Amino acid sequence: MVSLKKLIPFLKRKELLDLLNKVLSSEDLVYQDIRIRNILPFLDEEDIDQLFVNLLKENKEIAEFLPFVSKQTIKNIIELYCYDKLEYKIDINKFIPYIDEESITLLYKKLTS
Repeated sequence: MVSLKKLIPFLKRKELLDLLNKVLSSEDLVYQDIRIRNILPFLDEEDIDQLFVNLLKENKEIAEFLPFVSKQTIKNIIELYCYDKLEYKIDINKFIPYIDEESITLLYKKLTS
């Protein structure tokens, strides 16, 4: 029997997104033997960023996405957070290992003002 996990590197974008949606729709975030972390390395950065923001807005778990999200998207979210313009709640602590120096400075200023 062919393992679905072994097919992932060869799937097209549409198939990868479909599979990811199946994982995200499952109760335990596992579809057959597939987890989010198995798919993310094969998705385009643009798709990851869009999915990530959608998950944030829905207050879903985002930790597995963070290493794959573009630096610019993370920076934008940090800026919105620091200027109180973010329209949804986030756990800023999860972002800290992934933010750049400029964002660290901005976050420091927010936390100390």
